[in-house]
Amino acid sequence: MFNNIENLKIENIYRGTSKSRSSVLSKKTTSILLRTEGCMRYFFPDETLDVPEGNIIFVPRGAAFETVAVREPCKFVSITVSADFPEGTLPFTQSIEDFHEISELSNILPELWKFGNKSEHYKCYSFFYSLLSWLENQSHIDKKKEDIISPSVSYLKKHIYDCDLKVDILPELCGISGTYFRNLFKMRFGESPREYILSKRLSHAKAIIESGDFETIADVAASVGYTDPLYFSRAFKKKYGVSPSFYNEL
Repeated sequence: MFNNIENLKIENIYRGTSKSRSSVLSKKTTSILLRTEGCMRYFFPDETLDVPEGNIIFVPRGAAFETVAVREPCKFVSITVSADFPEGTLPFTQSIEDFHEISELSNILPELWKFGNKSEHYKCYSFFYSLLSWLENQSHIDKKKEDIISPSVSYLKKHIYDCDLKVDILPELCGISGTYFRNLFKMRFGESPREYILSKRLSHAKAIIESGDFETIADVAASVGYTDPLYFSRAFKKKYGVSPSFYNEL
């Protein structure tokens, strides 16, 4: 997907809202845009791409296209880059709802880039390269192997915040061994089943804390599948650097 990228440099990361309609004769920059709300339709000379919430679209420098809002408001986070991409690199769209750092990408990066110091800009590069690595990994996944673990993926989407979720049931749902399942799952999502569940739960917990729609940290823990608030607090602090109680006070 992104073979042999050279001289990559992030030029800007910003948040915005798309116009209902627009036309670009020749894009002056290369960008990866994450749709955080709504759905936008892109009309390129050779194809039409819909970009709903949770999808990114890669638009190379020089591309010509028109856009129409399918569902508004159409909000986005744009990462503008300069790089020596291989000749002939085409626009594409990809769902990244399963990318383990999608919350950071949509909620943290724009402010970190705009207001952060040099070390925090390095964090932005870290997030971005993590995304590129994840995207490249998706392009190499065998569709048949992806289908093998689809029962467990569907199960997780429904039960990931259940307190009684048992990871051991996932390979059983697919009819394969635990070792083979973990290998396929990591190929698909870039992390183990336990790491994936933890990432999703903590990301959702952070969103709940940011919303203020909770009574106690124990309530937050329970809402994302943890009966032990202390274990939840330790896991939250390990991922975000502060306890959930302190994060709530920021």
